[in-house]
Amino acid sequence: MTSITLNCSKDTIQKMESHYQDHLTSPVPYSHFRAKQAGVTITAYQSGKVLFQGQGASEEANKWQEASLTPSPSKKESQASSSLPEGFATWTIIGNDEVGNGSYFGPLTVCSVYLPQDQLALIQELGVKDSKSLSDDQIRDLAWQIKACLPYHLTVCQPKDYNRAIESGYNAVSIKVSLHNFTIQKLLAKLDHDQKDKLQACLIDQFTPAGNYYKYLKQEKHPYTKNLYFIKKGESAHLAVAAASIIARAAFLESLEELGQPYGQTLPSGAGPAVDQFGAKLARREGFGVLSDLAKLHFKNTSKIKKLI
Repeated sequence: MTSITLNCSKDTIQKMESHYQDHLTSPVPYSHFRAKQAGVTITAYQSGKVLFQGQGASEEANKWQEASLTPSPSKKESQASSSLPEGFATWTIIGNDEVGNGSYFGPLTVCSVYLPQDQLALIQELGVKDSKSLSDDQIRDLAWQIKACLPYHLTVCQPKDYNRAIESGYNAVSIKVSLHNFTIQKLLAKLDHDQKDKLQACLIDQFTPAGNYYKYLKQEKHPYTKNLYFIKKGESAHLAVAAASIIARAAFLESLEELGQPYGQTLPSGAGPAVDQFGAKLARREGFGVLSDLAKLHFKNTSKIKKLI
């Protein structure tokens, strides 16, 4: 059984109790309330901890992630999350992005790219831009060109490893924090002394508020915190993020092909009805257990597929 624990303020717990008003059950000792909704049991304790248990625990807990933020980030961290210094687009930085977070099938791929100022013109000339505006063929072609001229590190978290992390207490956000932190440090280990001296910052395409990122980062054995910046649509703020997004996207597409090869077809991306139909057809043919190696099981698609089998 999946279980997730959040530390919440009294105000947040009161909001939770009101939200689950129609689903309250008998409270347990030392708890404010207990509720059951859509197969998830939510228990709010007097200590401020809120426990989510059940198949959809991660998704339910994610609804309260921002509200559960503990101490606010420092002034420097807060500024870094909302704006970038003047001229940042021409800095020498590490850019980070991930792909696969919204897809039921396939891995979560995270990439870090080191882009020095004197290589900006080359990367621009190659046609590097937001991966969402590029075709799959363009992404594949650009990915190998970027890898040929820039230092990078790619981390591919396969579905079976992703599911194992969820079962051990991670949630979707904390997994991404861990992977970004790991990937940045793997790239740093590849840089020489001169490259490290020129490095001015690291920009992460923002997937969670800065305070939340730093909260989960504290759980990592070797947290990287030096000159971190966060901004939404980071690929528009610096070409390093766009380059990282392209490499991560290419690896994700390749993984969909490789994972589907034993079953005679490429796995579909996304999480819509067509994915449910594909998953149900595959599970009927191969057995439901096949999904644990191909899909992120905490998605709602899993319960929908069960109903279709």
